[in-house]
Amino acid sequence: MFWLGFSIALWFSHMGDYRELYAHVTGYNTVPAQTDNTPCIAASGANICGRTDVIACPRSIKFGTIIEINGKAYVCEDRLARKYDSRFDISCDKNMRCPYDVAGWMAVKVFGR
Repeated sequence: MFWLGFSIALWFSHMGDYRELYAHVTGYNTVPAQTDNTPCIAASGANICGRTDVIACPRSIKFGTIIEINGKAYVCEDRLARKYDSRFDISCDKNMRCPYDVAGWMAVKVFGR
């Protein structure tokens, strides 16, 4: 294990087909107040409304990459504002309670790519 710097990870290890890191995870809703004026269209161009398997990832991770957090798989389809580029942000669609339920520092598995 070694330090990656910034807040993206406290530790990093390469294990088989995925990298595991410890990162700050947040949640967001697909509403204009938390995104932009097209909340259903992710940075990848995908329509993410109605989906609960989408995550916004740091720019160093390619779109389409599978991310696992707490045993649940997500697809990297979106980006965060540059000032938050070291975080992962789970799309909670319209569930307003979800962002509070998923936030915190946790282990994140980044598969392939």
